[in-house]
Amino acid sequence: MEHAIDRRNFLKGALATGALAAGGAALAGCSPAKPEEGGSAGNTTDAGALPKGYECAEDWLGEKPVVDEGDIAETKDYDVVVCGGGNAGVQAALAAAQEGAKVAVLEIQPEASWVQLGNDICAFNAQWLVEKGYGPYKVGDIVAEFIRRGGGRVSAEIIRKFVANSGDMLDNIIAQIPETSNLFDLETGQAQIQVAYNMPDGSYYPFERGGFKSWATTIQNLSTKNPTPVCGREDVSRMTEIALYCKDAAEKLGAEYFFETDVTVLEQNDAGDVTGVIAKGPDGYVRYNAAKGVILATGDFGANPDMVVNLCTDINEQSLRCDIPREEMTGESNNKGTGHKLGCWAGGFIEQAPRPCMNTNGGNAGPWGTTPFLWLNDYGKRFMNEAMTPYIKPTTLKQPRGILATICDSKYMDVMKQCSTDHFSPNWGAAGVDIIKIMDRMEEQMQSAVGKGAEGVSVDGVYVIEYDNTMPDQVYAADTIDELLDYLGYEGDAKKEALATIEHYNEMCHAGEDSDFGKDSVFMSAIENPPFFGSAQPNTGRGYVGLVSLCGMVTDDNLNVLSSDLKTPIKGLYAVGNCLGQRFGNAYSTPAAGSSVGMALTHGYVAGKIVAGGTVK
Repeated sequence: MEHAIDRRNFLKGALATGALAAGGAALAGCSPAKPEEGGSAGNTTDAGALPKGYECAEDWLGEKPVVDEGDIAETKDYDVVVCGGGNAGVQAALAAAQEGAKVAVLEIQPEASWVQLGNDICAFNAQWLVEKGYGPYKVGDIVAEFIRRGGGRVSAEIIRKFVANSGDMLDNIIAQIPETSNLFDLETGQAQIQVAYNMPDGSYYPFERGGFKSWATTIQNLSTKNPTPVCGREDVSRMTEIALYCKDAAEKLGAEYFFETDVTVLEQNDAGDVTGVIAKGPDGYVRYNAAKGVILATGDFGANPDMVVNLCTDINEQSLRCDIPREEMTGESNNKGTGHKLGCWAGGFIEQAPRPCMNTNGGNAGPWGTTPFLWLNDYGKRFMNEAMTPYIKPTTLKQPRGILATICDSKYMDVMKQCSTDHFSPNWGAAGVDIIKIMDRMEEQMQSAVGKGAEGVSVDGVYVIEYDNTMPDQVYAADTIDELLDYLGYEGDAKKEALATIEHYNEMCHAGEDSDFGKDSVFMSAIENPPFFGSAQPNTGRGYVGLVSLCGMVTDDNLNVLSSDLKTPIKGLYAVGNCLGQRFGNAYSTPAAGSSVGMALTHGYVAGKIVAGGTVK
């Protein structure tokens, strides 16, 4: 049950007093339990109290549920129980089954409509990729780049386990795909590898721009679908196709999937070790014993406004200052933090703030993604080194409310060709980009803006390549910069400032050096050759989760959830996917697209092996 909180009262008094009604309540059909003593329940709360170890204004956690013994209809015994059948959970189940474990997967979705999210898979040094010229790459260099982008707020070993094992994970998936599937067909544009312009193979990487390195290693499926049925289902997404084949492979090894099953609570012995779970399915409550371990793979908490408001501080404060309702701070997933709560009730902790969400990636205005053209704020001023892609969103959110504009001239393609494969860079992907011809389409649409004046035209984006999602932006063209600024909404002092800024920018371009902010010289192209192009977007200051929240449980190097001392593991409890913390630090900044899905798949694969007694790199 969620409490409705009046937004005006919330803004005026709730955070000031630190006392709001509890936002998380026990699940229906369960009676509240008294908090247990000791480390096994160090994160549970008394009624009305705040969760221990968090700076928050509400009880977003609630009390640990208890299911009466008489309500449990059946007990089932397994070695490994996986809570959640998403990208991470599916790979955990397959890997554990391959190690000989008896596995159960508990998934809340109905089987007939079970789907997986995502389009891109980041993996390093898979044999499949190396054979096509993408690698081998140095693991240590990639790990160092993730740590640099994460501001040191990540676990180096958790990152290393992703980088070092992602290739094995991908090769294991490919081994499950039958010859009837065209899932990874690069030649016909069913998939592609994202590359930089005129850098078609791994010998050109890492590629550095704006002080950050990137690699060509991401498989993108372009939102294609298999024309033939997949495990009896038609018209499924590619990530769902992968899940179906991997589920089928795991079931042949004895794994069991239980759909429409909602995990209610973890069971622990007197020592605090996790021994299994109680979950509610179509036939009532069932106890699932786990002799070797339980893996939390239930996804993020982006659909839970109580958790977002209390745990994602930067989103919360940014939005409150702009009078944004709390329900608009949520993300695009349907997950409400079940795994996080289970882990906390068992004595674990979510990683400390700042807690990352997938809302800090992307570019400025326009269809060009993170292409570092000249960017102006509402005052008409340049405000950053546009090539430092990890800092785009955090920096733009700190700009005055109003206009954020991107400006370039007829030589725009020269700048785009210098971009890296950093997340949301213009995508020159091998194979698919030539088939879809997104760059040709963009140029044709931009040229059609000439003569359209203040009307402008819609131009399809070139930073995400999908057959069914073009992500367009409105682009304006003009013969003079003065005229273009009018179309973008600048007037008065802001327009004068913009004209002066462009003049100064051009001077630096001719000098070959960004003496203000240090942008790479290859991007310093003067804005002086008509037609001039621009795009503008509003900066409302709204903060929200984006696609998913990315903060999760604190674990040791083997993904075993830890108590607050950061050295005592909660035996039998593991976290993967968006239940796993210490992956992205401050924000979602990655040296290759698809790292979120890649980590989910890989950490699931790693945890499955570890819990079942296998070995990983």
